[in-house]
Amino acid sequence: MNAPTRSFEQSVRDLADHPVVNDMAAELLTAPADSVAELLNADGLPNVVFIDLANAEFDRQTTGRSGGYLGSVAHAVLRRRTTLLAEMTAALLAPSPHEVSEAHAADLEARQAIRDFWNHGFPRCPLTRYADVAGDLADRLTRAA
Repeated sequence: MNAPTRSFEQSVRDLADHPVVNDMAAELLTAPADSVAELLNADGLPNVVFIDLANAEFDRQTTGRSGGYLGSVAHAVLRRRTTLLAEMTAALLAPSPHEVSEAHAADLEARQAIRDFWNHGFPRCPLTRYADVAGDLADRLTRAA
């Protein structure tokens, strides 16, 4: 395969920002992996079927506007899909602004135990039940020794 010309690359870059291409790329993100694989050649480039589908959809949604070069719409969709995937991955891996430390988690558990005590009454509070069982066990172990 010949290397793409500069004007083809410019066409792909221009189309990658088009709202219709963005919508097609977002839709392709939700497609099953085997369906996406059917649209690509072994080298990861769009096959003839994908090029035809992408051109037809782009023409339909833009009322006959062409992508410029054969395959430029499909290449732009794949490029935009890669960008969207990278953005989603970065968002998922970003640290949460509300990360909970161990001390904060212990404080939250203590507060929940107090709420349970007031909501369920003394005998049904999990903290009270735990303390009762632990106390009974300690008493039995002391008597057995």
